[in-house]
Amino acid sequence: MAFVTRQLVRSVSSSSTASASAKKIIVKHVTVIGGGLMGAGIAQVIKTPMTSQKTYESLIDFTKALGKHPVSCKDTPGFIVNRLLVPYLMEAVRLYERGDASKEDIDTSMKLGAGYPMGPFELLDYVGLDTVKFILDGWYEIDPKNPLYQPVPSLKKLVAENKLGKKTGEGYYKYK
Repeated sequence: MAFVTRQLVRSVSSSSTASASAKKIIVKHVTVIGGGLMGAGIAQVIKTPMTSQKTYESLIDFTKALGKHPVSCKDTPGFIVNRLLVPYLMEAVRLYERGDASKEDIDTSMKLGAGYPMGPFELLDYVGLDTVKFILDGWYEIDPKNPLYQPVPSLKKLVAENKLGKKTGEGYYKYK
């Protein structure tokens, strides 16, 4: 986990103010915790009931001033991307575990058929099998009856063997 603090001074006008003399908010410091795969390009400013609309809009404006594309989502497990991505990845593993298709054919099908840059097994290895298992285990603990969050044996086995994907040189694929 990386801790980085940079001083940024940008003038951001609140989008809720229509007048030309809009109040300016100066953002002086930004701290990013976690500069890994997700943290490198995403900042979550996931609005609580105590957050004022002005503060929220200022953060949206600041995000846009940095050249990013902010999105809004309620505080839900996985937010948007992981809530959709993890069940997709696990269904690919279940398809493979049932013997319905090889992991190579599943990856090729999703790259060519859906236009994805990586197939699900390539993505699992890239993200890290331990990371995906941690997310899945947490969701399973919260909602054990949800079939999307059911554990998958091959993921559990690979993590137990410390085969975590690209970072260890082996996961669903070998990288040496």
